[in-house]
Amino acid sequence: MKKCFYILLIVLVLPLCDAAAYYRLVNAGKQGLQAYTIDRVLRLQDDQIDIGTAALLLSRQWSNEKSVHKYRLKLDGMATDILKQLDKKNIRPSDVRAVAVINAYLYEETGFSSLDTADNPEDLFLHNVIDTRRGYCLSLSVLYLAIGERIGLPLYGVVVPGHFFVRYDDGRVRLNIETTSMGRSADDAHYTEKFKPPQDKDSLYMKNLSKRQTLGCFFNNLGNSYSAVGEIDNAQLELERAIAINPNLAEAHTNLGNIYLKKGWATDAVNHYLRSLQIINTDPKTHNNLANGYGYLGYFQKAVSAYREAIRLQPDFADAYRNLANTYLRQGQTNNALIELRNALRLDGNDVDSILLLGDVYREMKNYGAAIAQYTRSLQIAPGWTSAHTNLAYCYYETDFLADAVRHFTEAIALDPSNTGAYFGLALTYDKLGHTEHEIDTYRQLLAVEPAVPAALQNLGNAYIALKAYPEAADCYRRAIQYQPDNSGLRYNLGVAYGNMESYDQAITAYLDAVHIDPKNASAHNALAISYYMVKNHAAALKHAQIAGRLGFNVQKELLDVLENSQ
Repeated sequence: MKKCFYILLIVLVLPLCDAAAYYRLVNAGKQGLQAYTIDRVLRLQDDQIDIGTAALLLSRQWSNEKSVHKYRLKLDGMATDILKQLDKKNIRPSDVRAVAVINAYLYEETGFSSLDTADNPEDLFLHNVIDTRRGYCLSLSVLYLAIGERIGLPLYGVVVPGHFFVRYDDGRVRLNIETTSMGRSADDAHYTEKFKPPQDKDSLYMKNLSKRQTLGCFFNNLGNSYSAVGEIDNAQLELERAIAINPNLAEAHTNLGNIYLKKGWATDAVNHYLRSLQIINTDPKTHNNLANGYGYLGYFQKAVSAYREAIRLQPDFADAYRNLANTYLRQGQTNNALIELRNALRLDGNDVDSILLLGDVYREMKNYGAAIAQYTRSLQIAPGWTSAHTNLAYCYYETDFLADAVRHFTEAIALDPSNTGAYFGLALTYDKLGHTEHEIDTYRQLLAVEPAVPAALQNLGNAYIALKAYPEAADCYRRAIQYQPDNSGLRYNLGVAYGNMESYDQAITAYLDAVHIDPKNASAHNALAISYYMVKNHAAALKHAQIAGRLGFNVQKELLDVLENSQ
């Protein structure tokens, strides 16, 4: 009986040990499995990196709720299922024939598929690919590589401009695997012809990437994901990390340049665009972005040349035509701007940005009727376009259709309560209408949104002067001077406020500041003459009255007579 019990016990125990013992995953024992941060992963030797764990750590970084352990078990489960199928077919896990088994498992049995676009930032992350069973070229490739490393398949990531795929390479057999086409194979010539990767010996493209280099490509896309959700600092960090790992990845330089340009670091942006173009000189988007950087710096000739190159490389590049038109507009070359906008609109007749810019060109030419037509057209396409309402309102203001101006400025503010340009235009319109109280209220709203607008403070001061609210006016002028201390006109206005308050000593100080900044400010010299007269300093009054006269100011004859007779 004891012997039979012993035999029965063995029979019962063996199945419990079978899966764990026989289908042991090849990545077991790697240091990368113990890493808890991506920085720790990057300090490992390449053969110790576990690409699946690294990708899941980045999932957790993106969303703290994601469990590395939970999704790693799912990867391990998929790898174990594939190992079982390979065992049944008597195929070694490292054999190229294993690729067909993986493809059938992922795309037919499990139902993974490719996305049409990579617009959703979530689609980059391995946890999301596992959950939705959908991904794009890089995210599906990371899944494929993670499974491959678990079963011992010699797989590598491969990057070409704008695309990523997987390659099987055991030193004898080499097979490219399109993870977005159910694992189908394409030869190297396909990628060379379609994606035109650089062929030089230092090129990163079309080469078998190390795991660290694959992560570098992931960091490039991760930077774009952060940028898409407005986390610009995180985007910068990941893109800088991408370049540190893959200094010859042109896309990373372009993307980092875009981040730097958003931050206003145009010189750094231009340098990265130029570096990207040293690697791949045929990308029209990078030439366009380089031109944007030059335009930001005011290097208009260089900007025009770069836009022209972008258009040469891609003749249907509507954005480049529009950007070129904007560069011409900034230089006052309205006719050239019109030509390029017509080119842009021939390619996309409903592009609101081009239509709006066309309105801006006509407005610059003071052809307000044509400008109004374009802004109205843009609102027919995009009724909630704030800048269209604002610019249309300014055209109505210029042509004295003031009720229409008020209506569109008000609509612009309703759509965007932080639109300082609309507040400013509305206040100007109220001034034209003689509605001083409304004007004051509108400037106050503007300054509540953005306190550092000297022109608004100056105009608000002027409105208070009209209401004879001189202390309030003086306060506005003083605040404006804080932002523009070298503005002679503001100093003069402050003097006017003090003069009306009969604070002549303070008025004199303000006027002296005005003429110190601008000795040719005739109004300030005349005001000094009056103020000095009021404090009975006739000599100083006569001096400034004479200066004002020489500068062409029509000084009161009575004042001159009194001052001259007093000497």
